[in-house]
Amino acid sequence: MATDFSEDGVDVSTDSQTAGLPVAGTRRVLHIGRDRPIRVSAGHRILHHDGKCSRPHGHNYELTVTIAGTLTDEGWVVDKSEVTEVIDQWDHMFLLERGDPLIEAFSAAGDEDALVVLEHPPTAEVMSLVLEDRLESELPGNVSEVAVTVSETSELCGGSDR
Repeated sequence: MATDFSEDGVDVSTDSQTAGLPVAGTRRVLHIGRDRPIRVSAGHRILHHDGKCSRPHGHNYELTVTIAGTLTDEGWVVDKSEVTEVIDQWDHMFLLERGDPLIEAFSAAGDEDALVVLEHPPTAEVMSLVLEDRLESELPGNVSEVAVTVSETSELCGGSDR
């Protein structure tokens, strides 16, 4: 790598390996949370479960996100903050399935703003699917694939096989 400095002393080095190579438009993959997962604290219950999961309870979920797409002029597939903005909407919230009587209880208590109502039971598998869908709809058009894994416990992790 050649090291050059501008008149104001800023390093403007160029990497001879990549100099002249097109970067924008190159397909790349971004892993968010692979080595240090994104943490979200949330409550839920599985309404029609025959066991203790039908009771309201919470988890410190750990999420990882893999995003494939083409590099932008800025040199990334997507700004990480665009991903965490979507995921953070679930932090310190309570996830319920549409039709759960607890929705009315939260509303009666004035806490409806603490709810995330899903069309299906809020399992790790469903949560990963919903987050993938939301990210796909909110991220820029250069993104071609999104995969999310949601770890509810160290023993249970839901996600796609992409």
